[in-house]
Amino acid sequence: MAAISVALWLAGCALMPATRTEQSAAEPTPTPIPTAQIALKPTYRVQRGDVVRTATFSGRISPQKEEALFFRTDGRIRSVFFKRNDLVKQGDVIAEFEIDALERELIAAELELERAKVTLEEALRNLELDRREAQARLERAQIVLQGAERDPNVSRAQAAAYQKDVELAQIAVERLAEGVNPLLQNDVTRAQYAVEKLKKEIAEAQIIAPFDGILLSLSLTPGQAVAGYQPVASVADASVMEISADLLSNQLQQLAEGMPVTFVLSSRPGQTLHGVIRRLPYPYGSGGSGQTIEEKDKSTRIVIEEPPNVGNYAIGDLVRVTAEVERADNVLWLPPQAIRNFSGRLFAVVQDGDVQRRVDVRIGVEAADRVEILEGVEEGQVVVGP
Repeated sequence: MAAISVALWLAGCALMPATRTEQSAAEPTPTPIPTAQIALKPTYRVQRGDVVRTATFSGRISPQKEEALFFRTDGRIRSVFFKRNDLVKQGDVIAEFEIDALERELIAAELELERAKVTLEEALRNLELDRREAQARLERAQIVLQGAERDPNVSRAQAAAYQKDVELAQIAVERLAEGVNPLLQNDVTRAQYAVEKLKKEIAEAQIIAPFDGILLSLSLTPGQAVAGYQPVASVADASVMEISADLLSNQLQQLAEGMPVTFVLSSRPGQTLHGVIRRLPYPYGSGGSGQTIEEKDKSTRIVIEEPPNVGNYAIGDLVRVTAEVERADNVLWLPPQAIRNFSGRLFAVVQDGDVQRRVDVRIGVEAADRVEILEGVEEGQVVVGP
């Protein structure tokens, strides 16, 4: 029995869980965590060079002379004689309303004017003949009177009769000197006014080219109803082109008339062309104040120095313009990210050996990639970035 008890106890011990030492030996060894490296801050060297601040904006190649066209009355389109991009000459009728009735009235008025002119001309010719005849009668009566005064055989009564003949001839001459009936001239004036009035009404129902140029736009078709003073076309003098740009007030404040610029065509960014600001809108330059129709153009205008055959540009091309706003030559500079700002205080962190120290700086011209340093650092010093 004692032997059986010992065997059972040994079997129970074999079934018990392993000890703590055995468990620790079976667990995997953890991987050690590496020490984090401190990120190095960028450094910059104080350099000497030119600092140029520029203003950049978009524009479009436009004709220097362009005019919107419109009818001066309401109507319906009868004929359109040109199409978009056609060349026109000054005085060409581009389109017109249905003006058949006005044209008939004009023909009748012109006939009436011609009749009044013919009547007046005939009266003037007859007046001249009557004047010559009356003058001849006067001279004849004067000759007869002079002969009678020298002839002793002529009675006093006969001489007095000859004197009256002279007076009557003189009256006829004076009457003819007053000219033709003024009503005849009034008829001509009235007929001329009627013709001019109808021509004006017809012109108001037409779009007429104000100068030689190209039709940039035209949106008319026969039968279309159009309101007066509504722009329906535009003509431009394509012989002189420039850049037109609509700018914001903060952009205009940086520019000045006469300022040189460079620009590139959006379609050919590798080619740099040159120009000069010709006009800025009121109140930044000599452009219109907007008080009249002619002064409503608020765009900035830039003269192009290269001709079209050199610059390879055309009306409608988009451009990117750069103007030099401010410049400082041969000065100390740092990139903008090297300068720190704390509550309005500008400073830089200068690396002096193993020591870093803060120094206040005073800046001048600020460009996109560099800032002029007036005081605080010296050429060649290393500045630590934030």
